[in-house]
Amino acid sequence: MQFDAEREVKRLRELHRYQILDTRREPEFDAMCELARKSLRLSMAGIAFVDRDRVWYKAASGVALTEVPRAGSLVDAAASEGGHFEIEDAASDPRFRNNPCVRNPPFLSFFASVPLVSPNGYVLGVLCVGDLQARKLDDGGRFILGQIAKVVSDRIRLHRIKIERTRENARKRARNAKIAEQKSEIGKQRRLLEQTSRIARIGGWEYDVQERRLVWSAEIFKILDLDPNGQQPAFEDVPQFYHPDMRDEVVANIKDALRLGRAFEMDFPILPASGAKRWVRCLCEAECDRTGAVRRLIGTIQDITDQIATKDEITYIATHDVLTGLPNRAVFQDRLAAALKVAGQDVGRCVGLVLVDVDHFKEVNDTLGHPAGDALLAEVGRRLTEAAGPDGLVARLGGDEFAIMSPVSDDGRENGILANRIMALLQEPVAYGDESIPVTASLGSAVGRSGELADQLFKDADIALYEAKASGRNRTVPFNRSMRDEIELRQLILRAIRHAIEADELLLYYQPQYGLRSEDLFGFEALLRWKRPDGFVAGPAFFGIALEDPQLSLIIGDLVLDQAVRQAAAWHRAGYPFGHIAVNFSTSQFRRGDLAEMIIDLLARHAVPPAMLSVEVTENVLLARDSGNVVRTLARLSGHGIRIALDDFGTGYASLTHLKEFPVDLLKIDRSFVSTLLDQRESAAIVRGVIALAHDLGVAVISEGIETVEQRDMLRALGSDYAQGYLFARPMPAEDAEDLLRGIRMRATG
Repeated sequence: MQFDAEREVKRLRELHRYQILDTRREPEFDAMCELARKSLRLSMAGIAFVDRDRVWYKAASGVALTEVPRAGSLVDAAASEGGHFEIEDAASDPRFRNNPCVRNPPFLSFFASVPLVSPNGYVLGVLCVGDLQARKLDDGGRFILGQIAKVVSDRIRLHRIKIERTRENARKRARNAKIAEQKSEIGKQRRLLEQTSRIARIGGWEYDVQERRLVWSAEIFKILDLDPNGQQPAFEDVPQFYHPDMRDEVVANIKDALRLGRAFEMDFPILPASGAKRWVRCLCEAECDRTGAVRRLIGTIQDITDQIATKDEITYIATHDVLTGLPNRAVFQDRLAAALKVAGQDVGRCVGLVLVDVDHFKEVNDTLGHPAGDALLAEVGRRLTEAAGPDGLVARLGGDEFAIMSPVSDDGRENGILANRIMALLQEPVAYGDESIPVTASLGSAVGRSGELADQLFKDADIALYEAKASGRNRTVPFNRSMRDEIELRQLILRAIRHAIEADELLLYYQPQYGLRSEDLFGFEALLRWKRPDGFVAGPAFFGIALEDPQLSLIIGDLVLDQAVRQAAAWHRAGYPFGHIAVNFSTSQFRRGDLAEMIIDLLARHAVPPAMLSVEVTENVLLARDSGNVVRTLARLSGHGIRIALDDFGTGYASLTHLKEFPVDLLKIDRSFVSTLLDQRESAAIVRGVIALAHDLGVAVISEGIETVEQRDMLRALGSDYAQGYLFARPMPAEDAEDLLRGIRMRATG
């Protein structure tokens, strides 16, 4: 892509808008250069912008450059190219062999770059890397360089945004000064208007002190539901229309106005002749004679009933859940915090918190519709209010979650009593049209003591609620400290594994599998290990929690698959007779929808025959909610020639009938049966039956966890095809597995 003259003018104009040329060095750009240089293991990197007659470097790593002439420069050629630009050996390239940076220090040989493009498509410059040795970037290197270039482009745009924001702030300050001047003038006009409104006779009144005569306008008669043509009330009789709640306060203000000439403005309720409560705003001013004595009171009355109603409605909406009429989370948290502050004033009294989560609420919405879900929530709120009684406060926190706060003793036994009442009241299904909606709930409770924070009490009750749901729902779980410790340990492990992934500390060990009759190597199972910085190699027992996390299990699963396929490719190229590598897959990997295509593409990319990979799934994966997707994925993989193994058979709820529904080639008998094979007749009977039925279905059987010769011999007698366990070999790093394979090959060849 050559720069034509017209486009070059526009490109330079766009570059200069960024105001980045000749600016000081910035750590963020230096860091990007350093990242590019180290990631690609090259000697130098730079961020360069192509000006009219020069190439100016915003940042550089491994080389000292500020600017060079544009003509004949590598950067200009790269920017003109417009895409990924790469020169393997500049010294042998006739275009650049005489370039000063090639002939002279730093004696550049290899050069590659990615353009830095503005949002409207103009090439402003390049992110470039170089080396003193001739080389060529692979696809991974080009990808890394491109990703870093995207970050640099974002940084450039951020620089421009900061410049524009500075300008905008200056304009805003000038505009605010003008607005302040206008506000001052408007304030003067508003005060003049307010004075005019106070003496206006719209809803106006006046009282002549000497004559003791009160005069109302027709509007005030209307406000009080009186006949304008009727008799004018006496001044002393007016307080009868004031609501008792504020009557004394209004009368006191009137007296101060008469005695001291003090003006006032106040809102208060009245009781007009109809008896319907209204709110009015009263303004009163006094007129005094030369001696300072009050001669007359004048003022206005405005009916503000609708304004008060609107304000009350807004307040209600802001503090209550519209669907159930219960207080919302914000109000509940404020009340809870206040209750905790005063809890210690009554010896032995604490604050009980119960969180209630309606079980399977989403299914009600999905099957019966949102109106049915709304009706269910409203009725649950009513029943919870009944259960809480007059001393409890019930709130809807959002969605299908409610909270109840009530006074409890230090041991929190009242929480248990309240939970039992809730469970009893929720047993009755909720009627909705012709439907009867069953209701169950999970409850978590905690006790807060004086001085504790409301947020911590919420966390404790939420932890207990999580335990209730994890234990099968429709139950109550009180909080105890060990639960918090478990949650904190879980978070600690998850953080450690995330760091381990970033630090490339997760690796695979390989445990051999053998034929029970021939004792020949059948294959390997890939097992995840964590090589910690202290050198200790940890198994899943140390980080199994991470494998249960939906997001981490997906990341780890992809990492395991990639490492296993790469290892299979290496062994295949070396000619090692390793059979296959078995890889375990989680439910989260199947949910992604494209697992089969990803595995097939990965095998093809590394030239690994499908038979060299075995996909292992547990019973829980087969019986997951999206089992239809699992069936389709396994069928696609099986049709491609990839072996499917059912792992840990017998530990869940799967049965041999599932072997007809799923394309299973290999059934793995769980170690729990193998370990009790010699001691429990039931285990032996189960294993014998499973092996026989599996063989009838054409499914091979592998027994795992074999640790003794007696177990091996009995499984061989029962007909197990393959074996795996410490008796044969422990899981080993790839290097040891290669030694094993090398020995097998040597024995096979002579």
